[in-house]
Amino acid sequence: MGRAAVFIDGANLFFTQRHLGWQIDFSRLMAFFMSGYAPVQANYYVPASEPVSEENAAFTRVLTAHGYRITSKPVKKIVNKETGVIVMKGNLDVELVVDALSGADQYDTFILFSGDSDFLPLLRALKEQGKEVQVYSTQGLSARELLAEPGIAYHDLALLKERIEQVRPGESMRVYGLGAGNDQEFSLPLPDIGETFSGTVLKVQPYGIFLSNPFHVKCLLPLSFLGISKYIGDLTAIVRMTDVFEVVVFHVNSTRDIAEITVKLADKKMVEELISRIEG
Repeated sequence: MGRAAVFIDGANLFFTQRHLGWQIDFSRLMAFFMSGYAPVQANYYVPASEPVSEENAAFTRVLTAHGYRITSKPVKKIVNKETGVIVMKGNLDVELVVDALSGADQYDTFILFSGDSDFLPLLRALKEQGKEVQVYSTQGLSARELLAEPGIAYHDLALLKERIEQVRPGESMRVYGLGAGNDQEFSLPLPDIGETFSGTVLKVQPYGIFLSNPFHVKCLLPLSFLGISKYIGDLTAIVRMTDVFEVVVFHVNSTRDIAEITVKLADKKMVEELISRIEG
């Protein structure tokens, strides 16, 4: 397996996903590339707006948890003095290009997520250095120059939906290889009892909290496993969508179509924080 570096133009990918009509599961995307390369560097470039919404904060945690390095900079508001029109600017193309060139000795395959022809000089420079160059975008949003450029392997994301689409609740999760004889389906391993991990909040119910997890299974942190002796009348009132819970696996149920795990809260600071919210 060769070394790969994935560079994602976040702004471009946002419009690509909207054009496709489905969302990418970035943990599945990482597993997709890890099945064909070792190691895999993943870099995500995105403009940052203020204030940061809970949704964006949660998305950042998900990316970081699955090994993506995030590069961002504040969005600038530029006012046209003649018309008074405000233009929002948050392009990170330069940062992406600089990182790709300065770190070129760390990878053999360069993988770009963007259909922007502005990256052609970078792709050509990397080819001259002997790098394998791949581009992931979709028809209709990919510049003709990219499609016509010799020596670039182009991949249409529309054809990868089954492999990298964000799994809806209640659906089983499978991870696929990269094709060319490597398309065997396999499942991610289940955790061991006693294994610890951090999860973000997906949904809060009166009886517990459903958490994201690296195993792509249903994960419940029950109310009784929060380690709080005080009475909790409304769990939704003290748990925030931005919370991150460090938990330990208590039980694994693999008999169902979709495996389920039960976890216990292992973070004393979070216990104290929840108690303070109850008392406050």
